[in-house]
Amino acid sequence: MTARPQPPALSPHVRALLDAARACAALYVVAHHVAKGYGFPGLTGHLLRFGQEAVIVFFLLSGFVIFANERVRALSPRGYAWRRVRRIYPPLIVAMIVSTLVYWDNGTLARHFDAGRLIGTLLAIQDVSTLKPGVWADPYLGNDPLWSLSYEIAFYIIFPPTLALWAKRPALTTHAVGAIGCGAYALFAMVPNHLALVIAYYPLWWAGAMAAQAYLDGERSVRAIAVPLAWLVALCGVALVVALVQPRYGIGLYPILPLRHFVVAAVVVAVMFGPIGRLMGRASAWSPALWSGVASISYGLYVLHMPLLVDWQRAKGAGGFALAAVLLIALAWSVERWLPRLLPRAPSR
Repeated sequence: MTARPQPPALSPHVRALLDAARACAALYVVAHHVAKGYGFPGLTGHLLRFGQEAVIVFFLLSGFVIFANERVRALSPRGYAWRRVRRIYPPLIVAMIVSTLVYWDNGTLARHFDAGRLIGTLLAIQDVSTLKPGVWADPYLGNDPLWSLSYEIAFYIIFPPTLALWAKRPALTTHAVGAIGCGAYALFAMVPNHLALVIAYYPLWWAGAMAAQAYLDGERSVRAIAVPLAWLVALCGVALVVALVQPRYGIGLYPILPLRHFVVAAVVVAVMFGPIGRLMGRASAWSPALWSGVASISYGLYVLHMPLLVDWQRAKGAGGFALAAVLLIALAWSVERWLPRLLPRAPSR
């Protein structure tokens, strides 16, 4: 009996680079919100202003990793859906419980509790209304980092049908993703709504997926990802036109903010799939255990740091902040490393 050929795998250098990127992005987002929440002055505050861009790196990494790991298994909807739910929701629910306890301990739960935000976050339709129009629900109890999960969950849902189409018509599918994304952003500019914005961001996630596909096919040149990269550039063009036409209120708000996101995505994809990315991959391989350790709890750090380090009144002093930081690491480890062991796994077939 002939053994089934195994799909190509990521090299140790690439795995180390992915871990390093995920770890650095998570730590930067934590530092960004701490700096913003505590009003860090001067150069430090300016250097930590780009938390949104770090989240865009997460989107690209997610597309890359999900495609690399799920490009065959995602065509089996039941197992794929359970793996995604098992990954996203347990830490999210723990983070929402922690936020509830923090606001209760602060004595402000009754004032800040909003059932619409609770339901919206559980249904993954949350975003930050102070940054962009068309938001259906803000994140529960002001845990703003949770905004990205509504996009991430939507991308998980869109991926299997996209993958099925891509398996039959790869070039046409990538063109369709890019064109629909550009059209969705133009529609959002005319009629702001969360669904259109999520669809507009999907080409970023798909560009990460197509970078993984090119890498697994043995390609090491940016020319191999020319099509998804070209659509990212087109998306930047649409966002630039929108930014020029519509009123602008600041570089951190719509319509400049999505333009920043799209530009960063295009630059990161182009740079990381070239010589600089290979050099960084070799450098990351020098300390893979460090990057792997931080990356393994990065999602927990991401969803839990805001209530513990910024919202909790007991964390305002030096000693309280140190205690909150220790609690953050312990909880992040628990939800990422211990909690999954208690949950049933998806069926193998």
